[in-house]
Amino acid sequence: MSIESSLTKLPLRLKPVPATRVKLTELRIANLAIPRAGVAYIYDSVTPTLAIRVTSAGTRSFVVVKKINGAAQRITLGRFPSLRLDDARQTARSIAGEIAKGHDPVALRREAKARKTKLADLWPFYLSHLKQRNRTWRRDEARWTADIEPAIGNKALAEITRGDCQTLVDRIGTQHPIAANRVASLMSAFFNFAVRTDRLAVNPAKGLTKFQETSRSRVLNSNELEKLLSAVEIEGAPWASVFHMLFFTGARRGSVVAMRWEDIDLGTAIWTIPAQVAKNKTATPLPLTEPALKLLQKQLERSAGEEWVFPSPIGKGHLVGLPKAWARILRRAGIKNLRIHDIRRSVGTAMARTGASPHLIATGLGHRSIASAKAYVRLAGEDARQALTDAVASLTRSRSQNV
Repeated sequence: MSIESSLTKLPLRLKPVPATRVKLTELRIANLAIPRAGVAYIYDSVTPTLAIRVTSAGTRSFVVVKKINGAAQRITLGRFPSLRLDDARQTARSIAGEIAKGHDPVALRREAKARKTKLADLWPFYLSHLKQRNRTWRRDEARWTADIEPAIGNKALAEITRGDCQTLVDRIGTQHPIAANRVASLMSAFFNFAVRTDRLAVNPAKGLTKFQETSRSRVLNSNELEKLLSAVEIEGAPWASVFHMLFFTGARRGSVVAMRWEDIDLGTAIWTIPAQVAKNKTATPLPLTEPALKLLQKQLERSAGEEWVFPSPIGKGHLVGLPKAWARILRRAGIKNLRIHDIRRSVGTAMARTGASPHLIATGLGHRSIASAKAYVRLAGEDARQALTDAVASLTRSRSQNV
């Protein structure tokens, strides 16, 4: 009979409660009183380590209570009546025998389950976990699909070794060292999840050797800028408007594509990036430059009644798919090794070149928390807007007037 086991440590700070011990029978188990709240344990006088647990919902489960390595632990064997009393007693005696030999039956069952469970079987559970905690879960999903699953997805959890994980990281790193490091971090977090949820005993991806990373400093030069802006304009709607807004605000692309009209105050020229979108998870007000305001006015005429400033041409969400449009623009402009985020870095660098102080750059680009951002917008908001305006003008020249 297959017995599903789970483990819960007994609270150490609680005083022991006198156990109710009787000679269990299946009839007696079926007629046990249901507690009004919590759970009740009735121990078997025939097999001292065996108890029946009764919940307030009426569920009855067989449990073994035994000290393992000095710590009292409860091992759930299965539910009554699916698991018969005789089978539960036999299993309880077997577990007591394993413990007497110095074995940890919980660890043994975990290892046995790990030998049957493939890594790919666990991924949907971890992805659900990611979606609740990580706004960039789609990137991790892409790394899983492209790199991890093809390499070790079909291997059993217990069979995956540190060597398997390191080999995968090294292979990716020959061409893409930073991507390899991100895959290493994802695998480590994934296996930590497996350990925390009692599916695995040891994390095989812990402490993998990673590649050295150099902080990226790529910015647009004057020759590239002219070609890039020409290529952006040729791209046309709706992509041209989005990329222009990236230049006019210096904001992150995720924030720009998710711009909502309810977050924009055209009267005060302030765009407040909501906490659920902002990288620092804090609502962040940004000053809007004149070119940005003009672009927004045109978008408002085109998308009256829409929730999003840049609505998707299909569906009800906002525009997505910038990487494909960006690739077309770069090919058209003949520019290589330029990422969308490099626009933001270029705007910040241009602000510094115009003489803007670090705190004005932080305010203009939204690097601060809500408390700091409000203070800067109130005390130095116009200076920050002017610094951002000067930077935008230096980057876009007269083109901003033709958007």
